[in-house]
Amino acid sequence: MVKDRTLGVDRFIQDRAQDGYTQKVVDGHLIRFRISVLPMVSKKFDRRFESIVIRVIDDRKVIEDFHKLGFLEQAETELQKAINSYRGIVIVTGPTGSGKSTTLYAALKQIMEPSLNVLTCEDPVEYVIDGARQLKIGHNMSFDEAMRSILRHDPDVVMVGEIRDKVTADIAVKLANTGHLTLTTLHTNNAPSAITRLYKMGIEPFLLAYSINIIVAQRLVRKLCDHCKQPLTEDMYESAMSLGLSREELESGNIYMPVGCSKCTDGYKGRICLVEALYFYPEIRAEIIRSASEIDEDKIRKIAEKHGMLSIRESGLERVRAGSTSITEVLHTTSDI
Repeated sequence: MVKDRTLGVDRFIQDRAQDGYTQKVVDGHLIRFRISVLPMVSKKFDRRFESIVIRVIDDRKVIEDFHKLGFLEQAETELQKAINSYRGIVIVTGPTGSGKSTTLYAALKQIMEPSLNVLTCEDPVEYVIDGARQLKIGHNMSFDEAMRSILRHDPDVVMVGEIRDKVTADIAVKLANTGHLTLTTLHTNNAPSAITRLYKMGIEPFLLAYSINIIVAQRLVRKLCDHCKQPLTEDMYESAMSLGLSREELESGNIYMPVGCSKCTDGYKGRICLVEALYFYPEIRAEIIRSASEIDEDKIRKIAEKHGMLSIRESGLERVRAGSTSITEVLHTTSDI
């Protein structure tokens, strides 16, 4: 049934992965569905099984207001400064489902105006952006082919879905160094490690230093339900203090834990982001240029922290202090960082 109604999927193929899409008008609004099909193995060898995942894409739920992303003040200010530049690369990193695309779309909306020629290169195109020319990557057009062609269209701003390899990275750097603002994503755990990743792809340190404006690493955590959250109980004080919270903060009654009610799921409702924003101050650029055979991530982090950068976990603790999320949620989300 699902495969029959999906464009780009052959119902008779059951031994390889397939990706497709469909759309439907619901309550007067066009809703799009991204569909992924994977063949599965089971004990019933005489039958074929498949796993199907459907991603609902509703343009009404896209955050278009840059200031509603929920960044902490310094991170928002630095990202604003980076996207208002006439050139350079803005990189958003994080795992799948961490809100990278949402951040990029909101950043584009913040700077878009009729005089700007905005081009995007995506696989696939998730949200339609009014005023932008969007390219869909597929079998007939690869990322590097699309990006090479983009240069002939005289763009002011380019959004690249993801830097995947040296070819894509080289073109992104070329775009940045020829007077284009380039927005893109990368899969790394934190902001400093994105520099190392690009360096290991083969990008020279001096190009990294002068082509990147900012690297934003982010995660999404569940937001505590305002109707049922309760102050943290004393038996959890010790683990909370080991993370850097003081006893005074815990005893103030402003640090909460989930409970659960009819208006939420397990004590949580909605999500908020944790952000680590590594803005390329002159000292950061100088440290990268000094790198010979290896990027010193710890040193770069220390320089950034002197300028006020918060790590993803520290950003999470600020959310805990504000009563927005729980300690367990922050611990779970930042355990791999």
